[in-house]
Amino acid sequence: MMNSGFISAEERDAVEAEQIKAFFRETNDQNLAGALVLSLLVYVVHEGIPAWTWQPALFALYAVTLVRAWQVKRYRSAPYSRSTAQWGRSQAVTGALAGVCWGFANTAMLTHLPTESQLLILTVITVSASVNAAEGFAYVPPSRAYILASLVPPTAWLLTVGDRLHTILGAMLLIFLPITLWQAVKRNRIFIEAQQLRFRNEALAGELTVQRDVAEQAYRSKARFLAAASHDLRQPMQALAIFHELLARETQTARGAELLTSARQSAEAMATLLGALLDVSKLDANVVSVDCRAFPLQTLLDEMAREFTPIAAQKGIALRVRPCTAVVRSDPALLGQVLRNLLSNAIRYTPEGRVLLACRRRGGMLRIGVFDTGIGIAVDQHTAIFGEFYQIGNEARDRRQGIGLGLAIVERVTRLLGHALNLRSVPGRGSCFSVTVPVAQMALPLEPGTMDMESVLATAGLDGRRVLVVEDEAAIRAGLQTLLQDWGCEVSTAGSMAEAMAVDAALHDTLDAVVCDVGLPGPGNGIDTIAALRTRHDADLPALLVTGDTSQAALRAAHEAGLVVLHKPIKPARLRAALSNAIAARPRWDERGGEARACSQSCDGGAGIKSGCDARRGDAARFISR
Repeated sequence: MMNSGFISAEERDAVEAEQIKAFFRETNDQNLAGALVLSLLVYVVHEGIPAWTWQPALFALYAVTLVRAWQVKRYRSAPYSRSTAQWGRSQAVTGALAGVCWGFANTAMLTHLPTESQLLILTVITVSASVNAAEGFAYVPPSRAYILASLVPPTAWLLTVGDRLHTILGAMLLIFLPITLWQAVKRNRIFIEAQQLRFRNEALAGELTVQRDVAEQAYRSKARFLAAASHDLRQPMQALAIFHELLARETQTARGAELLTSARQSAEAMATLLGALLDVSKLDANVVSVDCRAFPLQTLLDEMAREFTPIAAQKGIALRVRPCTAVVRSDPALLGQVLRNLLSNAIRYTPEGRVLLACRRRGGMLRIGVFDTGIGIAVDQHTAIFGEFYQIGNEARDRRQGIGLGLAIVERVTRLLGHALNLRSVPGRGSCFSVTVPVAQMALPLEPGTMDMESVLATAGLDGRRVLVVEDEAAIRAGLQTLLQDWGCEVSTAGSMAEAMAVDAALHDTLDAVVCDVGLPGPGNGIDTIAALRTRHDADLPALLVTGDTSQAALRAAHEAGLVVLHKPIKPARLRAALSNAIAARPRWDERGGEARACSQSCDGGAGIKSGCDARRGDAARFISR
C-alpha cells in the first residue's frame, strides 16, 4: 500500500487511515458515474445485439454500486466501526466486481458490434480506466482491481480476433494498461509522501509547542528567581551604601579614605550592573508599563544637559544640547532612559571632540539624535551592538567602559514604545543614534521627575524631625537609624508592623515621617503598616516605602495605595531628597497644632490638601526612584 521504509508503525497506520479517508471522500461520485456511463453506453449500442451480452452485467453493476454507496455511508457515519484494512479490502473487492461487470459486458458486446461501435466502446473503457486511476490515487487497490478486471477481457479478445486492426488495438491496450497502473502508483506515492510530511510537520509542531511551553515555564521560573534574587541582592547593597556613607563621615587616614573610595566605587558598579540586568529582564518579561502622553521635549533636554554636561566636561568633551520647542507623545521616563543610555555611550566612546543632542522635525514626527565624533561603528557590527554584553574594543571587559547593556536596553525600550531606532556611523569619524517620536499638539504637565537634585534638596531640612524606620533587616535598620540621626532626625526603629505600632504608641502622636520596608515578618506588610499609622495620625502623614522587590504586583499595590516607592539600593542623597520633599508638604507638629489645616499654607484649601501634598511627594518619588 505504501513505502514503509524509515517510518514508524504509528506513522504508517496514520497514513493508511488518511488514505482510506481520502478515498471514501471521492469514491461515491466515481461509483455512481461509472454505473451511469455504462448505462448510456449500452443505450447507444444495444440495438441489434443479444440482451444477455449486457443485461446481467448491467444489473450486477447496479447492485455493486448500491453496495459501495452503502459502504460509503456507513464509513462516514462510523469510520471506526471497522479497521482501516477491512474498509480497504471491502472497497478493493467491490471495485474488482465493478470491473468484472464492465469487462464482461463490453467484451460480450464487442463480438456483436461493427468496427465503429467497437471503437466507441474501446474509447469509453480506456477513458473510464484513466479517470479511475486519477481519482483513486489516495488508495490504489480498488482502482487497480477495477482497471485490470475491466481491460484484460477486451484486450484478450482483440488479440485473438486475428486481423491486423484488432491486433493493433489489442497491442495498444497492452501498452495502455501498465502505463495507467503506473501513473496511479506514482500519484499514490506522491499522496503518501505528502501525508508523511504532514504528519511529521504536525509532530514537529507538537514537539515545538512542548519545547515552547518548557521554555516559557523556564522563563517564568527565571523571572521568579530574578525577582527573589533582586530583593535578596538589593538588601546587602542597601546596607553597603548606608555604611559607606556613614564611614565617610568618620575620621580616617589618607589610606583609609582611599580604600573607602574604592569600596564605594565597587559597590556602585555592582549596583549599576544589578539594575541594568533587572531592567533587561523586566523588558524581556513585558512587565514594564508604558505611560505615553504629550509633554514638552525641552524639559527632558534640560534634564539631559544638567546631568551630562559635568560628565562630558570631566572627560574634556564639549556637550551641546540644542533647544527644541516641540511637544511629543511618549513615556517621558522611558524616553529619558533611552537618551541617558545613548548620551552615556556617546561620551564613553568619544576620546575627544564633541557630542550633540539635537532634534529635527519630519512631518508629524520628530527625530531626536545623539551625534558624536567618536570611534564609530563598522557596518558589520550595527546589529551586534544591540546584544547583551557586547562592547566594541573592550575584550578585557574593563568595567570602566561600561557593562554592555546600555544599547540592549535602548533597543528593547524603543521597541516597547513603538519608536523607530536608527543608526548611522562611519568608523573613525563618529556615530549618530536617533529615535523618532510622534509630535503632539498640546502637552500635559510633565511629572516633575525632571527637576534637578539641588531643587529637591533645598525643599526642607530634617533637623528635629521625628522619623520612624520600619525595616526587618537589622543591619539596614541600624544603618538607617545612624544615617538619619546624622541628618538631624530623631529616629525610632521597629522590625515588624506590630512592633511599629507599639513604638508609635509610645511617641504620643509626635511622628513626622515613616520610612518603611515592604516585606515585614508576621502579619501585615509595609503598605499595611503605613495605612495603620496614617489611620492613627492623619492621611497625609509623610511616608516612604522602600523595597528590593521590583515585581509588577508590588509596584501596582504601592501605586494603588498612593505611596512613594524607593527601590533598593537607595543612594543616601536620594533618600534624603525624597524624605525632605515629603516632609516639606507637612510642617512640624509644634507648628501645625496637631491639625492638618497648616498644610493649607502650601495647598489651596481643604479640598486640595491631600491632592497637593500627595502630588509633591509623588513628584519627588518619581525623581528619586529613577
